Amino acid sequence: MRIGFGKFKYVSFVLLQSVVYGFGNPLTKIAYESITPFWLLTFRFTIALIIFLIFFGRSIISQLKSAKPSQFLPASLCMAVAYITCNLALKWTSATNVGFLMSLPVIFAPVLVVPILKIKYNFKYLPLQLVVVLGLYLLCSNGGRFQFNIGDLFALTTAIAISGALAFGEKSLESMDAFAISASQAGITAVVSFACALLFDDFSVIPRVAPEAWMVISYLALACTCAAYVLQNSALAHLSSGTVSMLQCTQPILTALCSFILLGETLSFIGLLGAFIILGALLVLNLMEQKGSRQEKPEPGTNVLINENSEQEGI
Repeated sequence: MRIGFGKFKYVSFVLLQSVVYGFGNPLTKIAYESITPFWLLTFRFTIALIIFLIFFGRSIISQLKSAKPSQFLPASLCMAVAYITCNLALKWTSATNVGFLMSLPVIFAPVLVVPILKIKYNFKYLPLQLVVVLGLYLLCSNGGRFQFNIGDLFALTTAIAISGALAFGEKSLESMDAFAISASQAGITAVVSFACALLFDDFSVIPRVAPEAWMVISYLALACTCAAYVLQNSALAHLSSGTVSMLQCTQPILTALCSFILLGETLSFIGLLGAFIILGALLVLNLMEQKGSRQEKPEPGTNVLINENSEQEGI
């Protein structure tokens, strides 16, 4: 029995998100030549919020009014922390290193969902997760030259925050749709970023922003925020947070490719080997899902990496 089209569609959503982010990371470093991280984030997420409200404002406002803060604030705050620390990381380390460390939710997400969603951790996926980490390390150490600095520390914080956003986002989708959650995440990130810009930057930066930086901000707002948020949250309605985090491990491969094209960052043979290890691990995950689909469904809440919701199609 194969995985049906319905499930494959949501897998493709996460892969498309990785493509979008693959371009976004190196483009962000280009924008930093004339704008600071906090102002970039302020404009990016303010534009994204306006777009969400223009097209889905009535539905978004209605859902937020009827929802409890606990249903959307945790995921939104985690996402705000993730984007702020990610952009600070891009300021102080390579885009390739950021791609590696940002993909570590494959380890953190299945652990965080245990207390958040009150489910058991399935240890049979642990070896596969460790193989992915090995592949990510080889990919971004680039021949043994991996160095951990303050930018890498921010990127590691990003990974933990993304894990929290995935886990809380999976819970939020029980009462809100992907557009409402995405708008909430964009709005809170914009507010936090603006507060940080007022505290740590000044308005003199804004008149000096180059036209190409505004183009990058537009891309980040439209593609990396509006489209990527909706893709991720839509996928979370049909896939578990663990599966989504595994699929997002394709992001550093695409980031490395785009960084080579845009920034001239190169990969050694070891880095390429890491990329193939990641792709192999994702293939094994897909085979494990297909094997699991042939077996009797487990009791709800017993599998972190595979969402066996009875309403999910394609099993």
